[in-house]
Amino acid sequence: MPEDSSPAKTSAEESLLSQPNSDAQGQLTAAVDELLDQLQGKFENVSKEMFGKLDDMTRRLDELEAALSAAKNDASATPPQ
Repeated sequence: MPEDSSPAKTSAEESLLSQPNSDAQGQLTAAVDELLDQLQGKFENVSKEMFGKLDDMTRRLDELEAALSAAKNDASATPPQ
């Protein structure tokens, strides 16, 4: 009958072994969540910087277009000598 006690022992051993395994899974899950949060924060920062630079470039292009239009109007308004 020693064989009958070994399956019970195996179940107890499995439950003991699963506890550290679940702790490791919990730590891994926490680490992955933290990494994803960090990546999301970095992505948001990069996105903000890109949109800021695009807005700045748009403003500068608008200013350049206005300056070119003004220069063209000045050149056509001035009579040739």
